[in-house]
Amino acid sequence: MLDRTPGDFLQLFDSADVARALDYPRLIEALRSAFRDGAEAPPRQVLGLADGGGHLVTMPIWRPAAGAVKIATLFPANPDRHGKPSVQSLVVLFDGATGTPTAVADGNEITLRRTAAASALAAGYLARPDARSLLMIGAGALAPHLIGGHAAVRPIRRVEVWARSPDKARALAAAVAVERPDLEVTASDSLAVSASRCDIISCATGAAAPILQGAWLSPGVHVDLVGAFSPETREADDDVVRGARIFVDTWAGGLREAGDLLIPIAAGVLARADIAGDLADLCGARVPGRTAADQVTVFKSVGSAIEDLAAAQLLLEGAS
Repeated sequence: MLDRTPGDFLQLFDSADVARALDYPRLIEALRSAFRDGAEAPPRQVLGLADGGGHLVTMPIWRPAAGAVKIATLFPANPDRHGKPSVQSLVVLFDGATGTPTAVADGNEITLRRTAAASALAAGYLARPDARSLLMIGAGALAPHLIGGHAAVRPIRRVEVWARSPDKARALAAAVAVERPDLEVTASDSLAVSASRCDIISCATGAAAPILQGAWLSPGVHVDLVGAFSPETREADDDVVRGARIFVDTWAGGLREAGDLLIPIAAGVLARADIAGDLADLCGARVPGRTAADQVTVFKSVGSAIEDLAAAQLLLEGAS
């Protein structure tokens, strides 16, 4: 924590503060309340910088009690050229009654945790209650958070990790095994075999073309698609979504940015009517989640500012 001055002064939270404050059970419940209650969130704004080196992204959100803006930069060449993350961000929180800025928090840590919490929130409605095995596809920064989030809502006992780099898969599996001795965590040698035997599949990769194939899936599996967030990219092929019960985090984001759905819709494989609802529908009990034990369910996430606001409010509440 950089400043804990009480009153109307701006409070600053670094990544360590965010990590300590935003445990998954409480964050999941905060997101449930936020999606149930709703908020005013215009589409994210993306500004391509003149030199072509990156993008500036802003995501505003407002509720009666508070508002927030996430400000992020995306510079893909950063890791190789400057040794910095490709995505860097801040979340600014405002008082709803006065508009006074109340907090500035590390946006990267908030993004990792709220993204995982949103997937876990969806899995609470869509994964089978007895789901005990999880396949984590991808070994990036988000992967351990997704494992932790899913394990917070389902009785996960076995985790298999697959990545295009076997070394990264083994490293993540070893790290999670140390952090979570209650879980049996191994690196997967075969994506197809692991996908066929796990109850939940969480996919968070940088892939532009499908990695996960529907032909591998077993009845009753829940698929969590997180990595692709543009209309032109996807992680799952047509057979993953064909005939599945599908939900998105938000209708606006899903129908504008989710290539995992937009590409099959454009090809006539999927129709908009095949998407059953969003997180607000699930949390508000307007649409049922899983309706049969052998049903394949899919949750597609592209991210929403309402998640950033809920996380930032929870962070500030914990500091007061």
